[in-house]
Amino acid sequence: MLLTSPILKSPKWLYTKHLQTIVPNLYRKVEGVVYKRERIETWDDDFLDLDWSKTGSNKLIIISHGFEGSSDRVYARGLTKILNANGFDVCVWNFRGCSGEDNRQFFGYHSGKTDDLDWVVQHITKQHQYDEYYLIGISMGGNMTMKYLGEEKWNSTKDIISAVTVSVPIHYETSFQHLCKGWNQIYERRFTKQVKEKVLKKQPRFPDAMNYKHIMEAKNLWEFTERCTVPMHGFKNIEDYNKQVQASTYIKSLKTPTLLINADNDPLLTKECYPTELAKKSKFFHLEIPIGGGHVGFCEDIKAEHNWLEKRVVNYFLKGA
Repeated sequence: MLLTSPILKSPKWLYTKHLQTIVPNLYRKVEGVVYKRERIETWDDDFLDLDWSKTGSNKLIIISHGFEGSSDRVYARGLTKILNANGFDVCVWNFRGCSGEDNRQFFGYHSGKTDDLDWVVQHITKQHQYDEYYLIGISMGGNMTMKYLGEEKWNSTKDIISAVTVSVPIHYETSFQHLCKGWNQIYERRFTKQVKEKVLKKQPRFPDAMNYKHIMEAKNLWEFTERCTVPMHGFKNIEDYNKQVQASTYIKSLKTPTLLINADNDPLLTKECYPTELAKKSKFFHLEIPIGGGHVGFCEDIKAEHNWLEKRVVNYFLKGA
């Protein structure tokens, strides 16, 4: 279903898509969220850290953060706070190596590593008693969420009532190259610096696992992925990686009601990330394209307790539309 396109009333001083992206994510503050951490062991001798914020609800929302994010990101805290206030418990799970402590294995996470999300959902549904389960995925976490729900191989998806995904580069074949061009290099260079630092931390423990010198010489995130992520996780090449991990491949197979919210001016997305025709024909895939908002920005008032996105997400889970 293709939904109407709401118009965000962003402050006049946030007059470009990059300002609408950068300012809210860097300068917005969310106070009063206190997590309780749970560490779970994985099937491959590693661990995942789950951060909980409970109110005693019988409804749980599981949040997957974005690339190089964590439960501490302002969007995770903002969503957690408003969801708690509206009767939901929240669990934000941290990808491998994103919880503030390096993971045990030499490999980490990637955009399509849905076995980790399945493991989290399995653990929660077995160990914690809730009547209703929902998912939220932000940016890369949204891509992972949609892929997980559309792969048709995880039994755990049957427990998920619905999902919301936000600012998702669902078509890696075009969006990945787009990230490395023009003004988008502002974000790409920061990402590349972060992932290189993480890989270097592994060198003392796994000196022969990778060609660290070759990886450190990568000029951008594309080259880093080609030299590190692809061989680390057993992909044939970067083209194989892009095709296998991108959520666009799996949208037609969705059987869980899923809302994708991609702002019309998101600087990181290509036109292929707005599958309007597919949404018109799908019973389960809903697409909403707000006018304005940038990438995970959605700011109408920088001083407001909650932004447009957080209020929209609550409305969707409470009313189903």
